Amino acid sequence: MSRTAEQFVMARRSAWERLDDLVKRGQNGLSALSDEEIQELGALYRRTSADLARAQTRYATTTAGRELVRSLNDLVLRAHAQVYSAPAPEVSNAWDFVLYGFPATFRRQWRAILLAAVFLFGPAFIAYATVVFDGEQTHLFVPDHVVKEVQNRAKKKLTTGWGGNTNFGGLVESPEISSYIMVNNIKVTLNSVALGVTAGIGTFLVLMFNGLLLGALAGVATNENVDLLFWAVILPHGILELTAICIAGGAGLLLARAIYAPGDLPRRDALKIAGGEAARLMMGVAIMLVIAGLIEGFITPQPIPPLLKITFALMTGVVMVLYLANKPRSAIKIR
Repeated sequence: MSRTAEQFVMARRSAWERLDDLVKRGQNGLSALSDEEIQELGALYRRTSADLARAQTRYATTTAGRELVRSLNDLVLRAHAQVYSAPAPEVSNAWDFVLYGFPATFRRQWRAILLAAVFLFGPAFIAYATVVFDGEQTHLFVPDHVVKEVQNRAKKKLTTGWGGNTNFGGLVESPEISSYIMVNNIKVTLNSVALGVTAGIGTFLVLMFNGLLLGALAGVATNENVDLLFWAVILPHGILELTAICIAGGAGLLLARAIYAPGDLPRRDALKIAGGEAARLMMGVAIMLVIAGLIEGFITPQPIPPLLKITFALMTGVVMVLYLANKPRSAIKIR
């Protein structure tokens, strides 16, 4: 082996050995690895794949070089099997996924989710400030009939959020309302993740427009002096709903990154990995939207004092944070 090849091996050997160690430990399931080690496994796999391509191009003309290529190819194949071994949870381990798998995926991809939150709440703040400081600009963000509805509710000091219609305040119509809300929210979240294939442009636009609408409505409520009533209507279900939209947006941004920045992987492989993570995030999002829809259908319409509704919303937020931080105490397969 040439001196250049020997230097290449010496420089990269520790990374290959680390990848080999992670692959051996995770051969019976990735539950043996921590969240950080799973991320490290993916990164080392990509780098070793690039090392294999380099070795095949530069060093495969000698016996030692061919042996190096064979060894790296074997390592990459074994790592590939684990990196891509992320199917949807089967019925038998679906409960483990709900308890541990989804929170683990959320923690792995928190950066993309945080960026999606910025795309949602950044425009919301801009719209809110614009409407509060210049109410004449409200029409830029919110249709006039929606503004009039908020104004009418402000005049009546309604606490149900459903226009004072007592039929919507009882349980008779709640299942219908809940179903409608869940379908609408699922459309928003599906658009957020699906439009990731537009290199993230579509995802950004969906998040931005929904953020502008939310911020503008909050601004109208402030101008009409019904902030407390507004947030009492929004927050009980909104804590889960807005978080779910951010997670879906993060899933879309993962797909976008695989398209424009696949790293050392072929774009097809990068999309497959990102698609697996996005699918796991969306399974958790679906559960969150169902719960949010039930809250919005059964609790939000009720004539409960606003402070109690906001207290309920805060409790929902605390439970959600504790859930997303949940980790298994023992070895459980959480892919």
